[in-house]
Amino acid sequence: MLGGLVWWLRKQNWAEELRPYFFPALLLKLLCGVLLGLLYFKYYGGGDTIAYFKGALKLSAYAKQNFAGYTRLLFLNEFESDTFKATIPFSTYPSFSNSFFTIKIISVLNLITGSSYYLNGLYLSLFSFWGAAKLAATLIKLFPKYKVAAIAAFLFFPSVIFWTSGLSKDSLMFGSMCWVVAFALTVPQRVNWTASSLALLMLWIFYKIKFFFAFIVLPLLVLYVLVKVLARSIPLFQQRRVQLLALTVALIVAGIAAIPVFQIYRDGFLYENIVQNYNDILALSEGKPTINLQIEPTPQSIIRNAPEALLSAIYRPFIWEVDNMLYWAVAAENVLLAILSVMGVIGVVRGKFKVEVEHVTLLALVLVVGAICGLTTPNFGSLSRYRVAFLPFLVYLLLQGHYSNLLLTKLKMLGSRRSF
Repeated sequence: MLGGLVWWLRKQNWAEELRPYFFPALLLKLLCGVLLGLLYFKYYGGGDTIAYFKGALKLSAYAKQNFAGYTRLLFLNEFESDTFKATIPFSTYPSFSNSFFTIKIISVLNLITGSSYYLNGLYLSLFSFWGAAKLAATLIKLFPKYKVAAIAAFLFFPSVIFWTSGLSKDSLMFGSMCWVVAFALTVPQRVNWTASSLALLMLWIFYKIKFFFAFIVLPLLVLYVLVKVLARSIPLFQQRRVQLLALTVALIVAGIAAIPVFQIYRDGFLYENIVQNYNDILALSEGKPTINLQIEPTPQSIIRNAPEALLSAIYRPFIWEVDNMLYWAVAAENVLLAILSVMGVIGVVRGKFKVEVEHVTLLALVLVVGAICGLTTPNFGSLSRYRVAFLPFLVYLLLQGHYSNLLLTKLKMLGSRRSF
């Protein structure tokens, strides 16, 4: 079945855009799914991925005993008893828990794989790859000049590939999020019912796994689609500068309007949740490098701390803040991001980069999702995983800079000569 799905993906029209990188990227993705499991089983000795698998084993065993009850549990979150519910991790609030939602998906995979942890991880790695590859191919079609940038950012950037592989929530989040973004970028063109149905499914998965991010990303994409649709029917909107201005103004107005809306929604639930997540993770991070913010559950405090949270999410930990191998790997990646950022800024200042509506949309996604990641996750170890929600979009934008793109082109030519 796994091989059949790989064959089906490779036969998709969009997959042609990824030649000759499709299979190397896929093999790397599947390998990282296995390595993720080994990291948690052999190095950490525990973690969410193991807890999800153990919980899923109980559900799949229940499915073999009472399939009707298992079906009700899957679709209606109805447990046959409180005693059974107490044995399933993360099931206290089954309708809201993204961890419990992940456990249910893994339990279904168990029925296919014979409850094999690593086979389950391969399936979720393939799902993540599907979304990332679909988005990379979509971006390549929109901006052929930046093909290598799209492939490097979404299919080969180290932390992105590793933390969005294997049996984890992030595999589901990343695959579904990328698919939704790819669909939105193609809406102004022609879309079919199959793609629309898949987009709805992916949006539902994305919402169930990371509703915070879904609340942010979906309005951004809707505004982008609105501007592009207007450009098809109103001559004035066909001008690139008008589109950029309209989208920028719409984003600013939407951002200002969201502040009181989030304050009203369930008495500031979102602001309370941000601060609670920050405090909970900070309390478990004693002795580890962290982002230290003075944050309160108010719009003013969130906005005041957002710039530091964003910059920390992108560039920290610094080299001098780390003391073990895993943190060194993250810090080394951050040095690369800093270098790319400097090169990108120089290119923009010298007028060597043409800004499109898609760039503004992706940049807004990076800024807002990045700030939320920094505000909710002070521990750099956890942050290195959670920031994969925005990191590949940032890398893609940075690699489009004039100087970084020149470097990529030279490296590609050098690689071609060596292969020859």
